[in-house]
Amino acid sequence: MARFRPHQRLRTRAQFDRVFRQGVRADGRLFLLIAAANGRPEDRLGLTVSRRVGGAVARNRVRRLLRESFRALERGSRPAADLVVLAKTEITGSALRELGRELRERLRRLERSDRLGGSMSAPAR
Repeated sequence: MARFRPHQRLRTRAQFDRVFRQGVRADGRLFLLIAAANGRPEDRLGLTVSRRVGGAVARNRVRRLLRESFRALERGSRPAADLVVLAKTEITGSALRELGRELRERLRRLERSDRLGGSMSAPAR
């Protein structure tokens, strides 16, 4: 399994805030996905897993599975984006395959609605 490198993740509050402010949302059964164009060559991921999801072991498992699902994504023709995943309590006990399927479906929904490519603006510099 490849490492989740610093350039692949959102690391500061300002980066998360920008996605929350400018991003488009796709709600699902297991999590809410917020995506905003980042003007970079590759996607970045930010995770929010609250204590409502479970104890530390459960939250860390969810984070590991979400990171692995992100690594398996194929970007295709859509622009690179910053993705924030807000886990819901229903995510506890989900399998990797289920998380990957939902992540791909949320991104597909944004692409189909043309909200991911057209209306997401590049970050202000």
